[in-house]
Amino acid sequence: MRELLRRDSPDLQWSVLLHVVLLVLIVTSGHWLPAPTATVGDPGETVQARLGSTPEIAQRIDALRAAAGAQPEPAAVRDEELAQQRAAEQARQRQAELEQEQAAEQARQRQAELEQEQAAELERQRQAELEQQRATEQARREAEEAVRRRTAEEAARRAAEAQRREAEVAERQRQAAAAERREREEQARAEAAAEARRAAEAAAQLEAQRAAIRAAEQREQARIEAERAARERELQAALTREIEAELAADVAAQRRPGRGQPGEARGDLTATAPAANVRAQLANRWVPAIQSRVSRFWVRPAGTSQEFTTLVNLRLQPGGHVVTGSVRVLEGSGSAAFDQSVVRAIYEASPLPVPSGDEFQIFRDFNFRFRPGS
Repeated sequence: MRELLRRDSPDLQWSVLLHVVLLVLIVTSGHWLPAPTATVGDPGETVQARLGSTPEIAQRIDALRAAAGAQPEPAAVRDEELAQQRAAEQARQRQAELEQEQAAEQARQRQAELEQEQAAELERQRQAELEQQRATEQARREAEEAVRRRTAEEAARRAAEAQRREAEVAERQRQAAAAERREREEQARAEAAAEARRAAEAAAQLEAQRAAIRAAEQREQARIEAERAARERELQAALTREIEAELAADVAAQRRPGRGQPGEARGDLTATAPAANVRAQLANRWVPAIQSRVSRFWVRPAGTSQEFTTLVNLRLQPGGHVVTGSVRVLEGSGSAAFDQSVVRAIYEASPLPVPSGDEFQIFRDFNFRFRPGS
């Protein structure tokens, strides 16, 4: 290595010195060389650059060498250096062109980015406008919906209020009707209670009157019964006397010459001629039964008195059946209606209760006096 350095020392030194000078020229070219000009236009335009002329550079190099006490280089060396300078200059031009192209490319990129940014800004503006329109439309719809909702709520509130008022009116009417109904019921209960009291009082008064009437009727009935018993006794006594008188007349008649044989029937309780006491016993036994039987079928005519009596004659068949058309009024009561009611009751009461056998003979044709209540 040292051998190479010693052997090529002058050439090496010149080469190094030349490179140093070139470096200094490159660094200081912005001060003492005319400034390169460049035109940047559209991406298709080229970049032009202009540097100082080569003879000037050579003179300056010679001046530097002279100042350094060096000998002028040979022509071959200068040519080589010039070639190197031209190569360097071409390299610088290519580098400048590349830089210009890069700058143009960057400019195109910046322009494209700017256009993209502008397009993006326009898109953002359009989107913002659309968003604003959508927001406005949404706000309008929400406002309309709010108005509809408020309208519906107001209508619902008014309907609810009307329904509530109707319900209140209906409730007041119901309460009034209930109060009126309760009042009527209370009044009806009070009236019913008063009516019940009046009815109870009337019933008690009526019962008292009925009791008084029943007592009076019982007293009257007792009096009537007593009178009837007395009349019955009188009737039985009279009937006994009549029977006895008829028996006596029959006996007297039978004792007359030509008046028939003993035992022939006369037709009025004289069908046979038993002893007077036997006939009286038969009459006492069966006449009350006949009276009771006829009384059950007798209907008192209006306007007649309890004191009316009627004496009738009737004929019976065995078994007590009344012979049709045989009932005749012998002594009337003074009331034709009363007399006919007795005749009608005798026919309806047929058959009458009478004895059978020989005892029936005195009832085949006999007189009967009807007394109401007897």
